[in-house]
Amino acid sequence: MRFSVIFPEKRLLARIVLGPVAAMALVGAVVSCSSDDSSSANAVAVGSCVEVGDNAAGAMKATVGDCSSAKSNYRIVQVGADCAADNAAFDGTVGDAKSSLCLAPNFAEGSCYAEAGKRPAKTVDCTAAEASFKVVKRIDGETDELLCGMDATQFRTVPDPKTTFCMAKP
Repeated sequence: MRFSVIFPEKRLLARIVLGPVAAMALVGAVVSCSSDDSSSANAVAVGSCVEVGDNAAGAMKATVGDCSSAKSNYRIVQVGADCAADNAAFDGTVGDAKSSLCLAPNFAEGSCYAEAGKRPAKTVDCTAAEASFKVVKRIDGETDELLCGMDATQFRTVPDPKTTFCMAKP
């Protein structure tokens, strides 16, 4: 009997104190799950674009960006290793997360790049000694190198989304 008299008062006190705390915790959890925080904005997904800032072997770094931005120089075509021969292999960090990605070019017309073999080409100034090529023309919606013209000495096509990059020496 003694416990039944003391225990109900403690239960009532616990309900009064812990009830609002639990309700606030629930509201906080719902808000944080539904908000667009930076970790969801930096999610790595096929079709997203990245700006490769450092393409050094063992120290690659990139950030997720807007595909329409000239800074977003690659589009993610596969998450994981074993890239197709025409894709660049990225093994480094995107934001704060370690990632292995296969990348297709999303080069900007008028920009210059330093070729890096199987690694992603790095955006460089056109007057830089390491500049390997300049994109003289970008044709969206087509994969036809014959559209490049006489000023292009090489080309690159991407099947999805269909894009032709016409390139020349810087």
